[in-house]
Amino acid sequence: MEEKTASSVNINIYGGTNQILPNATKAEQHFHYEQGKPEVPAPDEPSRPWSSDDERRLSLYIEKEETLRAYIATLAACTTAQQVGEAVAQMCADEPKLNGDLIAKEKFIRLLLPFLVRLEKGKGIDNLRLNINEAWAVYKRNRREKGL
Repeated sequence: MEEKTASSVNINIYGGTNQILPNATKAEQHFHYEQGKPEVPAPDEPSRPWSSDDERRLSLYIEKEETLRAYIATLAACTTAQQVGEAVAQMCADEPKLNGDLIAKEKFIRLLLPFLVRLEKGKGIDNLRLNINEAWAVYKRNRREKGL
């Protein structure tokens, strides 16, 4: 009698995609592609609904360009009128050309409107003035309490 010796197969799989074909004699994989240059969409410019004229008008009150960009980013991120008031109060505290009377004027508040892109409710001049005045009063009170 003939003795048949079968070879033993030991398969170790450590992740990835594996194809085990015990009865197949051949495995084929086909890749199809175009040799043309792939089209890569251009990255979108960040949407800025305000113009460079709006930035220029606000720059009359803010001296440094990098500070202006930071204030614009802060204003654009505000979602409530209270946040706008706090941001404007901080601007007034940091910038020598701004004072408590100026930040409450309609002329100045209108300069801020193009930058308030995330503010949906409470965009009226009177509401913004109220929140700016409240935030400025809180800032002055905190400063007095600290003795500055």
